[in-house]
Amino acid sequence: MKKRYLILAAIMITAITAVGCGKKKTEEPKQEAQATVTPAENTDTAGNDEGTLVDMQKSDDSDIKNVIGDKTTTASKLIIVNETGSDIAGIYVRPTTDDDDDWGDELIKGLFTLKDDDKALYYYDKNVKDASGKTVTSFDIRIVYADDSLTDCYFRKLPLTTITQITLKMDGSGDDAIPYATYLTASSKKETSTLNEVKKRLGLDDSSSDEEDDETPDPTATPVPNSTAAPTATPTPNNPAADPTATPVPDNPGSNDGPTADQAKSYIGQPLSSLIAALGEANGSDYENEPETGETGYHYYDTFTVSTTVDESGNEVVAGVW
Repeated sequence: MKKRYLILAAIMITAITAVGCGKKKTEEPKQEAQATVTPAENTDTAGNDEGTLVDMQKSDDSDIKNVIGDKTTTASKLIIVNETGSDIAGIYVRPTTDDDDDWGDELIKGLFTLKDDDKALYYYDKNVKDASGKTVTSFDIRIVYADDSLTDCYFRKLPLTTITQITLKMDGSGDDAIPYATYLTASSKKETSTLNEVKKRLGLDDSSSDEEDDETPDPTATPVPNSTAAPTATPTPNNPAADPTATPVPDNPGSNDGPTADQAKSYIGQPLSSLIAALGEANGSDYENEPETGETGYHYYDTFTVSTTVDESGNEVVAGVW
């Protein structure tokens, strides 16, 4: 059944394109275009807090012999751990995009093979800009196995600029294996996993059925009779049910399809707690200390990101949504 879901998910723009990631190839792969989109070094460093991730790196990287990227005075660094079960011969990193024909340059360039359970140190410029001049916050990773009979694997929508260590993993084995990642940030105390997000993009998320099971009536509970009498309460904006002709207003307009960026934007300037109360918790959050603006929070929802400012008293206010 999982195979059928994976095949259907392959036509989705945001789904992982390599369905059956890691399975043996049945034919020679098509050569991909090699146009370079790998983040280039930004020579304009004025006002940028570059090197923060290097200073805040938690993991010990002194023993890492596998190095990719250029080590410069302004470069940030990221530890990449291979726990996919197979050796990796090639790694691509690019800003998140729907164009799967353009991955830019391969980074290892034949210098080494990243063995299973081994790690590599990646130096990169975290101040990559998109076409509109905004700093890129979401990246994709593609890996190529040393065994050329295995298909490539893809890891999507990763906030690499806030990550200090990322571990590439597989859920399951064989044709049904699902690639996902766990990662640490400079401010996190435990790893964040992308497995649930990946399953949701592939249509394998079974959380809805779990919720239905949770809503099964308790046979021991005392039933509450349904009143058929006409309501006598005075209708109010917060109690539309008091008016039998009023159209009920849902508590959370975005609960069916998930919260949207437009809904989140209505909370700009308000406490983050108000946004969370209306739209729910984010999938993950990170915080950075900027010399000019102070502490900034980043809260990652399925289709948008919320940025916040945190004052000295710990009050967190919604500052932007994209």
